[in-house]
Amino acid sequence: MEKTIEIIIRDFYWKGLTEWINDYVRSCDECQHNKSPRHARWGLLQPLETPYTAWNSISTDFITQLPESQGYTQIMVVVDQFTKMAHFISLPTNATARDVANVFLREVGKLHGLPTEIISDMDAKFSGEFWESLCRLLGIKRIMSTA
Repeated sequence: MEKTIEIIIRDFYWKGLTEWINDYVRSCDECQHNKSPRHARWGLLQPLETPYTAWNSISTDFITQLPESQGYTQIMVVVDQFTKMAHFISLPTNATARDVANVFLREVGKLHGLPTEIISDMDAKFSGEFWESLCRLLGIKRIMSTA
């Protein structure tokens, strides 16, 4: 924005020029795509450890906004990182973290047990609620240390 303002004021000026240019640049699709990055370089990718047994390490993801079928509009995909075996679990649109935890235990946990590692791109809020619900369902209690 600063460079654009600097170039424009060499030849033009009007009242509110700075605000107009700032609004224009913020709303310009081409400006947003062609901006040079101003952050530190991304770090190198860190490879995941190779799992040593089936259903020890799983990945989860959601396919959402599907056409409704029997009341379901999304699919939770659970993939074993060792065997690449997958479970496809249908969920309703308004599924909560508690619902997902219930379905996870019913469809994956009862067949394969609990994994030691779950790889997911779920946001922190959902992930936290999922773990709390899963622990509650399993009867795991959190003990707070006073030290």
